Amino acid sequence: MDTVKAQQWLIGIFSVLLIVILLIVAGVEMKKSRTYEPEIEVDEVSARCINCHEKKGLAPKMITEWKASKHAVVGTGCIECHEAKADDFDAFKCPESDILIGKHPTPNDCAKCHEEQVAEFGNSKHGVAQIMMALKGPDRNVFEPTISTKHGCEQCHNIGNYWPDGSIGECDACHSKHRFSLVQARKPETCGECHIGPDHPQIEMYLESKHGNIYTANGDEWDWNYKSGEPAPFSAPTCATCHISATITSGKATHNVSERLSWESQAPFSVRTQEYWGKKTWQEKREGMLGVCYQCHSKSFAERYLLTADLVNLQYNEIWEETIRWAKLLRKYNVIKTDVLEFDGQAQTSWPKEGYDEEIEHSIYRNWHHEGRRFRFGAEMMGADYTQWHGIWEVQENLVKIIQLGAEHGVPEAVRWLKNKNANKFTLYPLYDIPGSTWGPSILAFRGNMPMDRIADYWETVYENVKRAYEKGLLTDDEWNLYNEIYKNKDRELGRDVPLPPIHEEYMKNLKIDLKQLYKEQKVELLRSKIKP
Repeated sequence: MDTVKAQQWLIGIFSVLLIVILLIVAGVEMKKSRTYEPEIEVDEVSARCINCHEKKGLAPKMITEWKASKHAVVGTGCIECHEAKADDFDAFKCPESDILIGKHPTPNDCAKCHEEQVAEFGNSKHGVAQIMMALKGPDRNVFEPTISTKHGCEQCHNIGNYWPDGSIGECDACHSKHRFSLVQARKPETCGECHIGPDHPQIEMYLESKHGNIYTANGDEWDWNYKSGEPAPFSAPTCATCHISATITSGKATHNVSERLSWESQAPFSVRTQEYWGKKTWQEKREGMLGVCYQCHSKSFAERYLLTADLVNLQYNEIWEETIRWAKLLRKYNVIKTDVLEFDGQAQTSWPKEGYDEEIEHSIYRNWHHEGRRFRFGAEMMGADYTQWHGIWEVQENLVKIIQLGAEHGVPEAVRWLKNKNANKFTLYPLYDIPGSTWGPSILAFRGNMPMDRIADYWETVYENVKRAYEKGLLTDDEWNLYNEIYKNKDRELGRDVPLPPIHEEYMKNLKIDLKQLYKEQKVELLRSKIKP
């Protein structure tokens, strides 16, 4: 009997414990699902605006957005952002209202509370985005009807809008009104609204990179509402992590997207950035970017990766020089009708205003504006496909098209080039290179009929080119020391002092079977339809 009672007591105790646990779990889940709605207090003027908009159904969603913002929580209402004076360019009164408001809040309005951020933005290349479109774009100003760019170039380049009140920029390009969300500004897709497409496909490059792969897999688990000014608690970087957010090693957050960019790699020639943009030397900017990399990567990996990307920028410059040389040569022989003198030594020019009426001019232009950018951007952002097939491959094809056109019109140098059957003819410009790979040594990748095997004194010449770039001040002392260390051990880096694994021969044998024997065995002989005369 005592045993039965004991069992009953145990069952009762466990039942109570189970009920308690279930109540706790239910409470936790309810708390998770409950939407937190902070108490919002606004001044009388803002309350009038809100009540009127909600009552008349005039853009009520912007009120919903505002109520979900930090502005609403801290008591920043309508009038704080929309306050206007009678002589302001955008001053007006709503119907049935005597309140004077500004239709277009500008960075000057934001600066009342966010002075440092507005100042940082104004010193960045985002701040001059409209200049790049409006003043220097014959592709837009000559080749395209202006109406076509209203919802095209302008929609993105207006992030650097020049307002009548003297302020520069559009804060809501990244922080959409009226929520002005930090989460939105931190998401890669926000940057991808503009950094997309054939000439600057950064969002595509990011998503194809290992960084983007990790974001796609794990991004929904990340805390996007982390405290402003602190390093991002992510397992991979986003656009904001690299260019804006605070880091563990390199200091505070910034709204100056130029602060960690040591190359101007969107321009016709890659140039090391000047101190004006970001208020730092290019060497300091590069260190800032390395600080971002150090949060996840070893020092040796990060430094080697950026060194290789730097050499890609230098290599591109040599290719663009060769592109211009051929353009001028074709102009000399009257193959190209357009004067190309605007290219002469002008690092920032695109194409003369008479251009775009000959097909070959598009190949010349794209060798900078499309493929040349992708080649450089891909190398900087781990976008392998964009560095290779959308980058250097198409850059080389464009250059060959230019030479072929010259040969068709009897340009002697082009004719000689086309008749030459030596594969080395495609080495049209001085080369940069670095032994081995950032990803680690491979004993196979650098064997065979590669330029380093075909060209005499390849590594000695490449070394001298890198040395000259260093002496010109285009590489840091640390980069030059690292390059020398790698070069000194180039045989190990290239894996040429190690025998291939035994399975290599087995692979080669079976690949031959795949490519030859199976093709013959599996080829199907089909009948062609008879076509009536």
